[in-house]
Amino acid sequence: MKVVIRFVIAVFLTMLLQVDSLACSMCKVTINGRTYLGNNEDSWRIGSRVWFENKTFGNFGAVYVGYGDNFPQGGMNEAGLAFDGLTIFPKALNLDPTKATETNPNKFIREIMQNCTTVEDVRNYASKFNRPFNGGVLFFADKFGKYLVMEPDTMTIGNNAKYIIANFCPSTTSDKQKLNFERYKRGNDFLLNHTTDTSSNYCLALVDTMHECRNKIGDGTMYSFIADLEEGNFSLYFYHDFKHNKEFNLKTELAKGNHSFEMLVIFPPNTDYKKLVDFKTPQNNGTMRLFLICCEALFSFSALFFLISFLRNRKPVLQVNSANPKIKILLVVVSAILLYYANVLTNNQAIFYFPSPYHDWRFSMLNIAAYIPFLMLILIVPLIVQNIKVLKTTTWTTFSKYLFTLNSLTYLALIFMFAYWKLYNVF
Repeated sequence: MKVVIRFVIAVFLTMLLQVDSLACSMCKVTINGRTYLGNNEDSWRIGSRVWFENKTFGNFGAVYVGYGDNFPQGGMNEAGLAFDGLTIFPKALNLDPTKATETNPNKFIREIMQNCTTVEDVRNYASKFNRPFNGGVLFFADKFGKYLVMEPDTMTIGNNAKYIIANFCPSTTSDKQKLNFERYKRGNDFLLNHTTDTSSNYCLALVDTMHECRNKIGDGTMYSFIADLEEGNFSLYFYHDFKHNKEFNLKTELAKGNHSFEMLVIFPPNTDYKKLVDFKTPQNNGTMRLFLICCEALFSFSALFFLISFLRNRKPVLQVNSANPKIKILLVVVSAILLYYANVLTNNQAIFYFPSPYHDWRFSMLNIAAYIPFLMLILIVPLIVQNIKVLKTTTWTTFSKYLFTLNSLTYLALIFMFAYWKLYNVF
């Protein structure tokens, strides 16, 4: 019994440690004295857009890309400074008590983009603050060919002609570890195999090489851009389609005043994007999310109820055909497992899109949890058989019988949902 209790406690602790798996990639390329910054935004968010803002509290206007919340995910200013961000696993930070703490990343980024010309300017500005944005890395490049990697607690300036980065902190990630990121590895191989390429399309080819298009439903890179930092040209690509692009000149667009474009509207219909929109998950479908929340409530109650019921009514099994009271312990364990998994499905969107069984980029409980749908396939028939026996016995209360039956129906519903989400498609 202590083992069961410890298991339930472990489940709740693990639920608190979950981290979503996101992916992005960036590159900086300087060719014949001309610098380009390229970016792939790998996301499942709907409503991507591009907008142009004239200066409001600084010296430069800028183009930004992002979503409906108007948070600048990336962009370029009139001085030839460009940036984007990459998600990382959160780092523990030690704040400097002598510095102000900037808690508004939106304001922080806009002030940089409206006032800074070079990456040295960015470093000088950012060094004034503690930056408790410990879940991301910002990458800047200027038209003079330099780049800045801004980690939550470290800033590094470089001047390599060609540089690539993915979702990691370069200061604490070895070259060997970087190759564990498949999109980074593809980019690295490209650099090794195209050392003499000096065409203007080099950056685009590198971005294309590093983009994501997963086999499961064709999801991956939401949009990409190439920023020409010398000329102020901004090339935008939507949903990993590199055959169609929209070209913007920053000065020309800013002269029109502040304005924006929804990417879905300005690009041709995209079959893969339609698949993404049509594929329902708890993150984009309120009914599914509500169902999983109800599952969490049901399994929480069931685990506690059946555990208490078993402890209060332990008796030897006298008849072979009677329902085994130890089935309650199985229900406790199954309820605890599914409570954890329902919480995972509610909060971790990557599981629905990455190949099954899902494997986190570094080993975690999610790697083990990926086999829970298969466990339910194995258990569903024995559980239903026991449920039928329970309904016929007089040793269980009416409420216990109904609760067991409700759980069984929920198991079946979850199995159908697992199938819809392709969690059984392992080949």
